[in-house]
Amino acid sequence: MIRVGLAGTGSMGTVHANAYRDIPGVAVVGVVGRDQGRTATIASSLNAHPYTDLEVMLRMEKPDVLDCAFPTFLHRTVVERGLAHGCQIICEKPLALTVEDAQAMITAARAAGARLLVGQVVRFFPEYRRIAAALRGGAVGTPVTLALLRQGAYPTGRDTWFRDDARSGGVFVDLMLHDLDWALTHLGPAERIYARLVSRREPVWFAQAMATVRHRSGAISQVAATWGNHRGFLTSIELAGDGGLVRHHSHESSALHSYLAQTPDETGGVSLPNLAASEDPYRTELAHFIEVLAGRAEPLVVAEQSLAALVLALAARRSAETGQVVSMEVGE
Repeated sequence: MIRVGLAGTGSMGTVHANAYRDIPGVAVVGVVGRDQGRTATIASSLNAHPYTDLEVMLRMEKPDVLDCAFPTFLHRTVVERGLAHGCQIICEKPLALTVEDAQAMITAARAAGARLLVGQVVRFFPEYRRIAAALRGGAVGTPVTLALLRQGAYPTGRDTWFRDDARSGGVFVDLMLHDLDWALTHLGPAERIYARLVSRREPVWFAQAMATVRHRSGAISQVAATWGNHRGFLTSIELAGDGGLVRHHSHESSALHSYLAQTPDETGGVSLPNLAASEDPYRTELAHFIEVLAGRAEPLVVAEQSLAALVLALAARRSAETGQVVSMEVGE
């Protein structure tokens, strides 16, 4: 039995808690959160002990694994504390807000002889996995263009931390990172990137980011990410090669979908896909991580890949700020 300490009781911490209930061979032994009532409720649903102090939870429960679902600006601190207590690490994306912090976390995990597994969950969505398999199987030939879109409501988080780019990384680092990771994984390293950002705070919060990536292979990725003032969440992907095309749109089965303005009491959490009709990719991801930590599988996501996605997301943000193309160094 693998003993897990869960750090975080917000949107992603709740998603992880729900997933762990259905994964065999796992016992969540402690849950850490700032909201005592919410933490107690989640802990009770898992037969775990609630805590408001991470250090106390690590000392009292001695988990094998620390799952970090705290806000991004706390990732390095949480991960390093877990490593100091001998834990293997599961960490939500983005790995960190800066390259320096992400590299320090990777170095610390390597020095501790621990796994650092990062939740790049789009790798585990069934449709994206099928498209990846089609690409590996040669169904589209040599890839030429990739178009990726991700759109959800503008999140806030407790203390509205999502709306502070210094704590969340903004739409490039928190949202577009998902698709940049997929593009890098399947089309190879980036040569250069050009990005634009349209954003405002009045009368509503809105951010739309667009990026064009030229890969060293010659393939082009077009990536769009939006945090808006609407209900619902959608994604799409279209991969074209010299041998064919594959595509998926999360709401394609219906002829019409409306994305209307939210009411004030609807804002707050992270927008998540509607998973009712398909396998839960978060459960698939965490179940895979548990298999890796049990020594029964090799990781489909390694921390160095998450670092590469962060480097590209930061380059996209820099391009949007300067209006210039950003060239990627060899090795980035």
